[in-house]
Amino acid sequence: MPLQTITLSVLIASPGDTADERNTVEDVIRSWNSDHTRQRKIHLLPLRWELGAVPLVGSKDAQEVINEQLADAADIVIAVFNNRLGQATKRAASGTAEEILRARDRGAKVHVLFSDAPIPRDHDPVQLAALNTFRAELREHGLTASYASADDLKAKVRSCLEHDAYEISDLGDSEAEAPATPTGAVLRSTYLHESEPKQDGNGRIRMRRAKERVRVENLGNSVAENVQLEISPVGEGENPLFIGPMSTPRIIPQAFVDFPVKLHMTAALQGNVIHRWTEEGESHFEEQTISWT
Repeated sequence: MPLQTITLSVLIASPGDTADERNTVEDVIRSWNSDHTRQRKIHLLPLRWELGAVPLVGSKDAQEVINEQLADAADIVIAVFNNRLGQATKRAASGTAEEILRARDRGAKVHVLFSDAPIPRDHDPVQLAALNTFRAELREHGLTASYASADDLKAKVRSCLEHDAYEISDLGDSEAEAPATPTGAVLRSTYLHESEPKQDGNGRIRMRRAKERVRVENLGNSVAENVQLEISPVGEGENPLFIGPMSTPRIIPQAFVDFPVKLHMTAALQGNVIHRWTEEGESHFEEQTISWT
């Protein structure tokens, strides 16, 4: 029986000074779908209040309508702040804050990202102070991260989506006792850094030697042939140094291959990895963002 595509809704929550950031997050969602939906049967549906909420006239305020129609049904919440918190509601410091707190309390996946870009001279100091207070409150719950540029925001949102999509889809699979193995080859990369003791001639440990590598795992059920990696830096910086070829003849299902790598002072904090391989003569590729820290 063919696998059915799982749809997960992603609420893009942010105040009014983040129009560019909201568009960036939606672009990342659509790019993720392009790379993954067909093979992994997971589709991410972006939700934006200005596009998805249906206007209603009645006793409820605007934020309550947004909560009922969008926020309270979202599987994942990506919240982005620049230098404003937004207008207060009857129940929270702002509409965006209300969406974050309600999603957190009901157990949804919530990620809140704050801009570390320079603050413009014409900023509202009251709004900035309110934002900093809210940020400090959220930090106690481990919900926050920061971004320095549009490219940095793209990379971090993509990492959040990759983590959440598979965890939620596995937990929600009520038709099987265990999560089904994806059909075909599925390649995922992880940067690993381990230290090993180095001994001198007398058996004493003089220093620790770092062992760095990119591990490429095949999480699927088909052999990936002619595997090749393409790496590009995300944001400022360069690629780490790969020691040896960035290719391997094959990776069998549920196995991995390690590629030795060496970081340097000018390396970027994150990298964009494109996996290319063939299955029964047919070409495939998948894209993923990994952290070099």
